[in-house]
Amino acid sequence: MKKNDIEDLFKDSFENFEAEVSPGVWSNIQTALKGVGIGLLGKALLNKIGTNTIVAVISSAAAVISTVVIMNWGSKPHTKPVAESAPAPKTVVEKPKPVAADEIKEFLSTGKPANSTPQPAVKAENTQSEAPDKGTITIKKEKINEVLSEYSNLAVASISATPIGGTVPLIVNVSNGGTGKINKWYFGDGQKETGLNPVHIYDVPGVYTIVLSSIGADGKTSLDSVKIEVTGNSSISSIPTTFSPNGDGEIDVFKFNSQDISNMDVVIFDKSGKTIYKWQGTKGQWDGKDLSGKPAKEGTYFYIVNAVGLDGKKFDQKGRINLTR
Repeated sequence: MKKNDIEDLFKDSFENFEAEVSPGVWSNIQTALKGVGIGLLGKALLNKIGTNTIVAVISSAAAVISTVVIMNWGSKPHTKPVAESAPAPKTVVEKPKPVAADEIKEFLSTGKPANSTPQPAVKAENTQSEAPDKGTITIKKEKINEVLSEYSNLAVASISATPIGGTVPLIVNVSNGGTGKINKWYFGDGQKETGLNPVHIYDVPGVYTIVLSSIGADGKTSLDSVKIEVTGNSSISSIPTTFSPNGDGEIDVFKFNSQDISNMDVVIFDKSGKTIYKWQGTKGQWDGKDLSGKPAKEGTYFYIVNAVGLDGKKFDQKGRINLTR
């Protein structure tokens, strides 16, 4: 039997062996065969022994191969079994991806990374949602436009007067609600004044027109006016019942006072109804003489007073008066 036939025999014999044999083991087996098996085989051939000798040689070669295999396995370091433990958690570190130019543009324009996934909102536990404020007032655009239209173009002269009517003496407060800086006031009764908020008193009934002349920041003059209606607090004082026209300076004339009377008629007559004296207006009086200028006799005379006040009030008074000297 040739050398190659013996190697093929051993390979065929161990081909179904379950253990994995590294190529180094086969190398050792070949070495052993070269050093031992071939020599024994040659010796057997020299001694011309039969098949039994060949079998013995194969057995010896198998023993040698077993020894080599055991030695090859023994060359590996012996480790003790270690109790299994839970594998340590692995930390996976992702390598950062290169930032593309498009992603940079996206971040600069939106403030968010490109292809970013929106994070779900986190709800806070044990919190109460705020109720809407029922007191909130929404101002509409129409109201804003109304205010702008009213106040954006303020006039230079704009009179505000309080009150604009009443009985004498009437105290009127005026002011300029415009933007004028230099103000001149004309009150319609011959009086005028400068200032921002003057006060004027009307002591004579009538209808007056207040005129405001105001100069704005551009140097232009603007005018505004308002009417004030002053009514009288008409009245007639007590009419005396006696007088003595003797020139002593004490009650020498028959007269009485009136206030806010627009028209007055006074007639004095005797017991027969003859008119002794009369006058019109609030300035008249009787000095004890008749219509011809002669002194009237002492005695009792009668009078009638008809008057109309500036406030429209009517007066109809009558009585008697004693003339003594």
